[in-house]
Amino acid sequence: MAVKRRVTRSRAAVKRVRIDESAVEQPVRSNYGLSGDPPAWAEFRTDLCDALPWFRAVQGGAYHDKGLCFGWLLDADSGPRTYIDDEIVITRVGGGCEKDDSGNLVLRKDHDETNRALKSIIGSKEAGLAVGLIIGNRCPALGVQLPHRYNVMDFFRVTHIWFEKVGKRSGARIRFQKLDLEKKSWWASASSPDPLPLDQRKFFQLESEICKLCSFSSCRIYAQGWMCLNPQCRAFWELDGRPPPEQLTFDPAFLKAREPPDENVRPQYSLVPDLLSTLELSPDAAFSRVAWKGIVCPDCHKCIARKRWEGWICHDPLDGNDDGSSVTHCSFARTFRLPVASLRSVLTDLEIGAIQRAIRLDPKGIIPVREVSRTYQKFTYHIPNIGTVTHFSANREVLNRPNGPNDLFRDLQLVNLGLRRYPLKQSVVAGTLTSHFAVNYGMPYKYVVSVDSKGFDEAPPVIMKALGRLTWATKQAVCATGDEFVPPNELLILAYFEDMSIGYHDDGESSLGPTIATLSLGSKSTMRIRLKDKYFRGCSAAKKLLPEDIVLPGCERASERITLKAQYQSGKISKKEYDAQRLSLISSIRRKEGDPIISLDLHHGDLVVMHGADMQKYYEHAVKPENKLRFAITSRYVRPDHVPEEDRHKEEFRFDLRIGYPWQYT
Repeated sequence: MAVKRRVTRSRAAVKRVRIDESAVEQPVRSNYGLSGDPPAWAEFRTDLCDALPWFRAVQGGAYHDKGLCFGWLLDADSGPRTYIDDEIVITRVGGGCEKDDSGNLVLRKDHDETNRALKSIIGSKEAGLAVGLIIGNRCPALGVQLPHRYNVMDFFRVTHIWFEKVGKRSGARIRFQKLDLEKKSWWASASSPDPLPLDQRKFFQLESEICKLCSFSSCRIYAQGWMCLNPQCRAFWELDGRPPPEQLTFDPAFLKAREPPDENVRPQYSLVPDLLSTLELSPDAAFSRVAWKGIVCPDCHKCIARKRWEGWICHDPLDGNDDGSSVTHCSFARTFRLPVASLRSVLTDLEIGAIQRAIRLDPKGIIPVREVSRTYQKFTYHIPNIGTVTHFSANREVLNRPNGPNDLFRDLQLVNLGLRRYPLKQSVVAGTLTSHFAVNYGMPYKYVVSVDSKGFDEAPPVIMKALGRLTWATKQAVCATGDEFVPPNELLILAYFEDMSIGYHDDGESSLGPTIATLSLGSKSTMRIRLKDKYFRGCSAAKKLLPEDIVLPGCERASERITLKAQYQSGKISKKEYDAQRLSLISSIRRKEGDPIISLDLHHGDLVVMHGADMQKYYEHAVKPENKLRFAITSRYVRPDHVPEEDRHKEEFRFDLRIGYPWQYT
């Protein structure tokens, strides 16, 4: 696939490019003059991390794991004296920096053994592990406009690590040398000659000098002269006893030196992995973690996250026309019909379904009220003045009924529901997708993402059967509290592969009624409910006191806060004294997050109903499945006056003789 580039005229061969407060000599070329295209690229960092096993750093410039560095990103904050030519890259180590009032990164902490990026790059150098480099189009050091937001360069070896004085701190720097010196770099100028064959090259290592004060050995790095680069030495960063000039430049010999090829320095992974040729669509592999990760498009080399249930599409029409890409829309797609996973493949129990399941009770949490019937065990957790959480634990008889959970799990896999992953509304990193697939039926509902909604008249029979079970459970739970039962008019299906989950969140949209019911099908999962952080501590993340300290189950230092509040309300202490003592209590709270007050083991066929007008205001919940495939089907009541008039018909459905009314199915 051809790459569109902005054409400019060639400029002078060498120009000084200002990077932060220092300058370096860099070749400045037009984008039109590049030798080739990157072997992989992405417009969103999350796509890059999904597709490349050697770079999983959603934030930060280095990807490291277990003390080794595998990938490195050069972007806008690469630091002063960043240098890039066809085979050498010199850049700083990140970490220990803060932004000043002008938005510039300033080193606030010395780089030492506590810096994980530095430790990992030293570890990779010592272990002979090559590091993959990626360059972003905000990095000015290359002197060209790059074709994409993120561009994979190649694998490099670490040749030198040293320290510079940055303000009053010491910061580490790295020199990388390209691993394959025989192949011309794609970022090299098209007019530059091909690299010499290895047998015609002169390889040499730079000679070192030894500091007379500390006996530290280092080579000459700067053109202005040799300096001791040991931060512990009194002569550190001194040139003939004086601080070096601000406009330091690298010694030409340091830039030209090449270490000879070393067979012991190799990468752990391929630069561009080939997932598609190795992914067999058996039930064991089709729903595994690797099956929902990203791929590199074989046509245009774009990193593609898996957004659709049925596979990968390079240019997804549902993403809109403007995806930021400079590549003409690529038509590559790899879609397939997933195999039907059996219950045996996702359930780890010896028997599929229990006669009567034992429920784990957390003595530190709320103890439920238990009721037993021939079908479900019902466990009701009462949160005083807030609401209830009702857990319906299914038994073997329920699971095996016609149109029961076993049939629903199978039938959900036999129809095209339109499941896909969506971008999160609020995310630190642009392009972050949900860690589950989703589709909505009935009234439109927008939770942490905006999900396309289909009307119930478009829903396959399995959806209406699931709605029937959820309507029954909602009625049972709500009527037991004495509140009015309102049938749900919306259904959200979430599907999870292996290692997918949904973190702590609430369903506190203003358009929703007070009740949320969920049917769990497939893999066992754990649901946890806890007090939101600000109510747990009684203050915001910035330690600003809440207008009222509402002490609820799950609060930290609850008894002391209740006593203090009673003293204020009775007039024994003033508002000023009350706030001062509240702040004192808050400062003694070391934890930012509370423990769950309710933990539920959700098995195949179980239902959970959360009911209470303030439940979602004060509490949040998270769910983590344990195996390869799980469906969570959730129903709510969405107030019609919060929905555009043209969408209100979506809650309507027709009577179907094959199904009956939804609430007839329990």
